[in-house]
Amino acid sequence: MLHRLGVPCGTVLLLLATACGVTPLERLEGDPANVAPWTEPTARRTHPAVDGCQRFVLAVQHGDPSAMWNQLSAETQRALNQRGKPAGLRGIELLQWRKWPRGSSVADGVAFDPLQLFALADIATLQLVATPADDTVVAQNLELTNAARHKRMVTMRFEDYAWRIHNPALAM
Repeated sequence: MLHRLGVPCGTVLLLLATACGVTPLERLEGDPANVAPWTEPTARRTHPAVDGCQRFVLAVQHGDPSAMWNQLSAETQRALNQRGKPAGLRGIELLQWRKWPRGSSVADGVAFDPLQLFALADIATLQLVATPADDTVVAQNLELTNAARHKRMVTMRFEDYAWRIHNPALAM
């Protein structure tokens, strides 16, 4: 029908696609008021390091060891693998069992909570804090605070195009 009116279908589809899929741009200082409907304030954005930490917390809450594992830095993964090696386990299996092996067995191992190990339970706030400069890695420290006002510092590393929790202190 639109073709009979002289309007090519491709033009209509292009207009519909651009109208529906417009991504809001960041609102910049000095922007005129008439661009406000197509922009968003910068305060609504989440830093990607905070998002990476939140992804780990959601993976723990959903009981998904694979997603937890993917949110850990390579060095942290190596440390977990070293912890599981005496029992013939990989680090991801430690996250699945949620136990540290005793000797060569995980059955009578010591239980741990991945959320307490890498982050903090009942997180109320995640705040970016100053991070020392390092020429070898891209990192960002976060200060986590829970409802009881307990605080914990977590280091996030940018690896393989994602922010991952970094805690290699787990090595034996």
